[in-house]
Amino acid sequence: MATLVSSKTSAGVTAKSLNVGTILVTAVYTVTAALSAGDVVQMVKVPKGCTPVYVAAHVSSGSCAYTVGDGSDTDRFITTSTGSAAAALIHQNNGAALPYTYTADDTIDVAITGVTTGTATGEIKVIALFSMDA
Repeated sequence: MATLVSSKTSAGVTAKSLNVGTILVTAVYTVTAALSAGDVVQMVKVPKGCTPVYVAAHVSSGSCAYTVGDGSDTDRFITTSTGSAAAALIHQNNGAALPYTYTADDTIDVAITGVTTGTATGEIKVIALFSMDA
């Protein structure tokens, strides 16, 4: 079990944006070691005050189950889905938790909940669209 980071959540990286408006972030994490159940990949930094309006994910590494959420709710945006080399882009499917406005800085995360076949190849991609009010 590990916490991994995409290039969009590495130290010193911030989403380029204005303080108000709509922000789109696409993050990619390249898998270099087989994923394990319990791994969390921090994909997109979200600042205090932002409200996500759309989140989608694509996991193309091995055969695994995953959720997409944050530090407070691991499936806030996408409930359990399955990733594989042939997997489709999964759109936000947990409307019960929305709208949600962050009261503190956080990250949108992909949590690996199970692995059938692990491989040290593939990618995890997350697209996040969120709004920032003044």
